[in-house]
Amino acid sequence: MSDFTTIKIQCNTGSGAAGEGSGSPTWSDWAFGGSAGANELRFCASGAGGASTASANWPYYTLPGSTGVVPEAWIFSADTTGLKVSTYDGTTSHYLQYRFNWDNTGTFASAPSFTFYSDTSHAAASPGTQPGAQSGSPIVNGHSTDTSSTAYIKANAYGYGYSGSQQTPSSNAGGTCLVTSGTAGAVSPATGAWLSTWQSLQAATQYIVDAVVPTAVTAGQWNFVLALFSGPNMSTSSGMLPVLTLSYTYV
Repeated sequence: MSDFTTIKIQCNTGSGAAGEGSGSPTWSDWAFGGSAGANELRFCASGAGGASTASANWPYYTLPGSTGVVPEAWIFSADTTGLKVSTYDGTTSHYLQYRFNWDNTGTFASAPSFTFYSDTSHAAASPGTQPGAQSGSPIVNGHSTDTSSTAYIKANAYGYGYSGSQQTPSSNAGGTCLVTSGTAGAVSPATGAWLSTWQSLQAATQYIVDAVVPTAVTAGQWNFVLALFSGPNMSTSSGMLPVLTLSYTYV
């Protein structure tokens, strides 16, 4: 049997509330893979990003005196071709931010899961340990003080994606997103609901898995939201390009 022809990530890049409630979202493709600044999700201070800014010139983010959310996110299809994720702000105030989107050519053999890894080697995380003492991504590893050894990157997911009928959120993400949010192992959202607590995306240590196997040979989407934190103990020496990874098997 064949794999899916297309599995991609889409981001809501509409203006203002970007279709939450009475309007319609603008879903822009953010494909997997790419290099030299292409297919990147970049974060920055409010108003600091730019659609034609090269990766090498992306603005620095000042290391804060206390932990807090990095407030702005952009997707790039090429090094200097970007769009702002209009509904991202690292809070539960919005619900249409990101979604996985797959076509109707493949069949999942198991429930898909997603998380961040330090790089494309998909090595295990070193929870709570910043690079210098250990290798890896400072974002994925987190810090024992700043994040209680969870990752600096958090997520919430909605429902089952597609399993007989499409599940699309119509209300804000549940739970409170804290810099220390995170549960060991896998967590799964219930049908028609957000996770009650945001999850840390820390390689195979902490991640989100669909609670069901999506319906075979049926196109579908699975919605999620993200929040990236930073803190005074975050290292900037290496590993600032963690890889968002959707894992699945197919038949």
